[in-house]
Amino acid sequence: MVKELNWPSLESKLCSKPRELPFATYQPLKILYEFRDTVTYSCSPGYVKKSGTVKAVCLFAGNWDHASLTCEPLRCPLPGTLINGVIQYKDLSYGSSINFSSISCPPPPVPKFGALVHYTPKVGNISLYLDNVTYGCLPKYALFGNETASCTENKTWSHMPECRNVQCKRPTEIDSGFMTYSPQRLYDYQETVTYGCKPSYVLDGPKTSICDKNGHWTLKPTCRAPCFVTTKKATVLLNGRKTRVEDIADQLIQHGDIITYFCKDEKEKCSHNVESRCQDGHFAIPSCYKGWALPLVWTTRPPDKPCFPGLIYFYKLRST
Repeated sequence: MVKELNWPSLESKLCSKPRELPFATYQPLKILYEFRDTVTYSCSPGYVKKSGTVKAVCLFAGNWDHASLTCEPLRCPLPGTLINGVIQYKDLSYGSSINFSSISCPPPPVPKFGALVHYTPKVGNISLYLDNVTYGCLPKYALFGNETASCTENKTWSHMPECRNVQCKRPTEIDSGFMTYSPQRLYDYQETVTYGCKPSYVLDGPKTSICDKNGHWTLKPTCRAPCFVTTKKATVLLNGRKTRVEDIADQLIQHGDIITYFCKDEKEKCSHNVESRCQDGHFAIPSCYKGWALPLVWTTRPPDKPCFPGLIYFYKLRST
């Protein structure tokens, strides 16, 4: 009698459905899968592959060689700006939400002794997000703070400036000058005084000084002194015009005036001009000047012997 032996089965087992992966699906879909059947995973709409493998194989033993795919949500671009509104969000990934809301502010407050210089409300007497208003102050009052306020995302105005009464003490005199003003001890904000100088003096700087918001006067001018020309007799150029010194009234020239003297080179038979400027009472005659007068005729035609570069050639007409 022959005894039967129980050999192990060499038939492969079927695989059930493969495991589910977060935010992913697989194809093909079956109830049972045979040995070496393959499924391919892909990320669900709104998700993209982050890492891992996408294929799983049904093994001989009836289990799966599992895929390792991981998916992550898509990231949306920035939403941009919302005119007259605000955008609120915590995340920009797939499935998150964004809140849009409009913003309006009530009429802006007005400071004491102040006024709205520019204000254009919308229908309903409201202002929208980022709308601006401009403030000013009544006469004699100075504005402290920003003159412009904006409607903020909190539905309030960014700030409100302050209007203060400002006064300046009586301004001081200037040397060799005078002031034109009303005789009072204190002056209000933006009041002015006007300065002038004595005869022959020149006003250097602004003619008017203003009481500023800090209670001080703006920059005052200076009276620059005239200069006495010590040359007794000479023909010169005064501010570019041929002039005799003795014809200058009291031989005084004003601050900033320029006298051009002519210095002679006897050896080279030529001359050159040297300028001297009146600077607040100080005037110097060029050291090269020897006291001779301007020639009758000046020319740039060179004589037989050349002179130094830049010098002016001259000659005198002979009387006939």
